[in-house]
Amino acid sequence: MRTSTKILAVAMIAGLSLTACGTADPTPSPAPVAADGEFTDADFEIDPAIKPKGFPAKVDINGRKKKGQDANAPGHKYNAYKAGQLVPVKCQSSASGEIWDYTSDGWWVPDKYVKTGTDGWAPGVPRCGDESSDGGGKKVHGRNNGPAGPTTGTRAEKIKRVLDAAKSQTGKGYLYSWGAGGKGGPSYGVEHRQREGGDDYYRYGYDCSGFTLYAFWKGAGIDIGPATTQQYTSGKKVPLNQLEPGDLIFWGDGDKPSTTTHVAIYVGDGKLIEASWPRNGNSVRIKELYGQSSWTAHAIRVI
Repeated sequence: MRTSTKILAVAMIAGLSLTACGTADPTPSPAPVAADGEFTDADFEIDPAIKPKGFPAKVDINGRKKKGQDANAPGHKYNAYKAGQLVPVKCQSSASGEIWDYTSDGWWVPDKYVKTGTDGWAPGVPRCGDESSDGGGKKVHGRNNGPAGPTTGTRAEKIKRVLDAAKSQTGKGYLYSWGAGGKGGPSYGVEHRQREGGDDYYRYGYDCSGFTLYAFWKGAGIDIGPATTQQYTSGKKVPLNQLEPGDLIFWGDGDKPSTTTHVAIYVGDGKLIEASWPRNGNSVRIKELYGQSSWTAHAIRVI
């Protein structure tokens, strides 16, 4: 998503702050969310075009009014889903370290009793909006805020914390979403962009520079900026043949920050960690170095 000079000028005139991976205006746009885990459909920011997915119940399951509740908690529905019956899962959330499924019938059920084909987050099922919060009970679209990580320690210790923070976001089912993520971790995308069978506005996760921003903020208390353009100037330039763990790798043209289209973190041993498409439960991942012919002229060493 290359940002042209013309687009940059228009954005500056409009007073917008440009963000990552070619996104514009990631300013958080909160919406109210229900308290105490009780929800109606209106409380979830889920793409209305996405229909519930039906998965068979492993056993008879009681429906709960709130996630995390016991089977016989007040207000429960006895045997809301019988063994073998399809459970219409609308979205997934977590409570007490376990995955919970919210159904189109308005019930919460423990995911461990539903055959989704995996013990983790089910592919193609969105995350419920109750987990994308600014800490005040409001859902956030775009760059969010969160506490800074420690700034103490040696260079090696800081880099390790940055990489640990980045790695902690893998395997959680976060989706690539345009403009999403920031200092506070994952959030929703900022624009209605139809990509890969869905709308980024309803996807919960990160875009490329929202992810790198989180890693450096959480790991070392360093604000590298919200977009690839700022992040390319957040440290010193180093030759690409001298990469070290913690260096930022960019895709773009020469040394021009305005041409950058993607960013990842080098983790060592010929691998990087990134938030990138495709938009699936593996969008935040570690993989072998790739696309070297499209990299910028230098990597950026922040620490």
